[in-house]
Amino acid sequence: MFKKVLFPTDFSENSYAIMPYLKKLKLSGTKEIVILHVLDMRYSGVFETTHAMGEMGGQNFDVELFAVMEKSAARKLALLKNRLGKDFKVKTLLAEGVPFKEIVACAEREKVSLIAIGSHGKSNIEDMLLGSVTEKVVRKSKKPCLVVKR
Repeated sequence: MFKKVLFPTDFSENSYAIMPYLKKLKLSGTKEIVILHVLDMRYSGVFETTHAMGEMGGQNFDVELFAVMEKSAARKLALLKNRLGKDFKVKTLLAEGVPFKEIVACAEREKVSLIAIGSHGKSNIEDMLLGSVTEKVVRKSKKPCLVVKR
């Protein structure tokens, strides 16, 4: 039924709560998992401001910081790919932008049949103030969503 599943992750413990469910989806015919991590570009202004104030780093602090974040995310995506690759065909993607928008766009672009996502990410305070990424994905996506509570 759900042959191709999108697994967006922020690498938090809560996002990994989906892992046992992915294994169960294999029993119902899931063949491929697309793992997506989004580097949230809304914070890039903070890095630029910090740099402008001369508080940290060299001239390209924001660029250097995002390079470190990309490298870290790529390493974590590779670990997840190895972990799930025993049971599924796995594709990893790293995007930059607003997380819920990138997740919804990726689901359409990759033609997934399901988005499997944790109910909460790293920032519970942000979730309470702004609305969670998961809630926005569920509202905006045309694809069915499996939401796993922490």
